[in-house]
Amino acid sequence: PAFSVLLGAAGAAALGVGFLKTSIGGGIGLVLTPALSLVLPVPVAVALLAPLLNLSDPLTLKLYWRQWDARQLRILLPTTLAGVVLGLWVLSRLSPFWLEKTIGAAVLAFAVVQLSLRHRERPLFGGPPAASVSAVFGLTAGIASSVAHSGGIVLGPYLIGLGLGNAAVVATANAVVAVTNLAKLGGYFTIGFLTGRILLAAVLALPLLVVGTWLGYRVNRWLPRRWFETALLALALAGSLRLLAG
Repeated sequence: PAFSVLLGAAGAAALGVGFLKTSIGGGIGLVLTPALSLVLPVPVAVALLAPLLNLSDPLTLKLYWRQWDARQLRILLPTTLAGVVLGLWVLSRLSPFWLEKTIGAAVLAFAVVQLSLRHRERPLFGGPPAASVSAVFGLTAGIASSVAHSGGIVLGPYLIGLGLGNAAVVATANAVVAVTNLAKLGGYFTIGFLTGRILLAAVLALPLLVVGTWLGYRVNRWLPRRWFETALLALALAGSLRLLAG
């Protein structure tokens, strides 16, 4: 795409990343991946979010530094990174047509999972799960992260199901996501998705990332979370269906 189009998309994406990260702490991949694909080729849309997510990670890490669950990090980090590698391998071998369908299906699946878990009152696990179960969640989160920037959709319910406190859930998920985002940055370069032009557009959009972060923080203080989540899930469902039908 023309650099002006890429820069405009980067600005909108930066606002969205900052806003979503500080307002509800999630939904970034679910909403922005299909939204960006309306104006950009799918590989470019996926790649553009990677540097923006990396730029947004330090603030979250600083806020929740060392509040994570160390045991879960030891299990999740290697398995999630393995999932990232597997997801990158899949992306590198798909044609543009099947890449669009794969991302659409992934976003749709994770949106449905998120919707189904909203009304669940009992935790997923009665006690600490086996390491193999945790590894499966980590691997799945890594694949979801590579394909649709949706690893948090997998990690969130898993960590909540362990009975961890809110701070530990957010801290652990964000620590894993920060490492995987860094790995994806290199991975997207390797498979040819991320280019110097895309990286430059993301860096130039940094001021809007700051603005989005501030706006999200302000909105978080008065907007009912359930209303916001409903709107995001509706957008994610619509975007995924557009990718599948396009």
